[in-house]
Amino acid sequence: MQQAEYRIQQRRAATKNKQWERLLFLYSFLMAFPSVLILGQNASVLVFGAIVLFLLQYSKNSLLGLKKPTQWLVVLFALGSILSVLNIPPEAASNATDRAISVLPNYIYWCILIVVMVAQRRLINWKVVYKAVFWGVMMTVLYYFFFQHILESLPFFNAMTPNAFAFLTICFTPMAVHHLKSQKGRIWATIFFTLLVFALLIDGRRAGMVLVFLSGIGVLYADRINWKRILLAAALIPFAMALFYTKQVEALVFQSSERIHEMIYQSNKIQKEDRSYLTRVAMVKKGLAIFEQYPYNGIGLNNFTNISVDFDKSFEGAKYVVNKADVQRTSAHNSYINVLAEGGLLLFIPLVLLLALNIIHFIRHYNTIQDYLPVYLGLVGMSIHLYFISAIVNVFAWFLIGLACAATSSFRKR
Repeated sequence: MQQAEYRIQQRRAATKNKQWERLLFLYSFLMAFPSVLILGQNASVLVFGAIVLFLLQYSKNSLLGLKKPTQWLVVLFALGSILSVLNIPPEAASNATDRAISVLPNYIYWCILIVVMVAQRRLINWKVVYKAVFWGVMMTVLYYFFFQHILESLPFFNAMTPNAFAFLTICFTPMAVHHLKSQKGRIWATIFFTLLVFALLIDGRRAGMVLVFLSGIGVLYADRINWKRILLAAALIPFAMALFYTKQVEALVFQSSERIHEMIYQSNKIQKEDRSYLTRVAMVKKGLAIFEQYPYNGIGLNNFTNISVDFDKSFEGAKYVVNKADVQRTSAHNSYINVLAEGGLLLFIPLVLLLALNIIHFIRHYNTIQDYLPVYLGLVGMSIHLYFISAIVNVFAWFLIGLACAATSSFRKR
């Protein structure tokens, strides 16, 4: 009788575990392939709701359990976002409050997401996450290059911009490459990684190509750092630089992407004439001007493009961008400046501390966090790219931050 009850309990436990892993796989997959919509919302939101219901029913741990520093930083970020909405300056645009309130639920959702991931970190099966992310990246590449023009007209799919594609690959390539390396070996992983870099080259994603290349190399060949590997890398750098500046390689890069060619071989021209670069400089100037006027709570969430301010226009190349009629309606093109301008120090400081805490942990324990290495490499690449794109408002960025927080909170000294 006892043996029969034991078998029933085992079967129930196995069933619950399978249900959990299916939810975890689907949620991770939809983060790496965020173009699926249900009722106009990213489908991952509904899966997260199912995850919360599952955890409330079956998890032995508290759903939120605020016990880790990363969780408290996220709580401070949530409070900062609320205060930003409650303290919109009276001189702001008439629709400033409505715009801020419309996005506040997203900020709260991101914070709850991270708090739950850290509280339930022991339930995360990292192999399941990496596998799901691999297939999500595969679907993102196929959708972006081959199927988007067919499917984006349907109500179940969302268009993916070139910047979003680059940002996704920066965030998730390390995990995808790690999965393929562990399942099929280094050769297949290298082929996959090379194709991703080439796709970014063809698409003209300059920062994306560089960051994906570096993080992929980190997964494939720098999973551990020692003096032998450092010296080998140092010896190869001059050879690689010499090869890159041969006429044949330069011609190949030019044929693949003129934008990448300009970034590598004409960097001085970019700083003086490239409209994309100069727009980013102008928006940094505007963001700092907003910060000087509203240092603590900012101008309000979702209001960077909803305010006109005077800013420093004396930088080189300003004439190409600052006199455009829509310059004040231009995106910040910089997540840190966007957060600083819209939420002030009360939003900016928790975000920077959250990223810094995880990155410092990654650097300090590089050789002892091998199971989590691709998460941290993705986080570092994402943190760098956030300076060049207003992508912090994407849920998959917060999913990656949540994975890093869960990994940091799971660390045990050996």
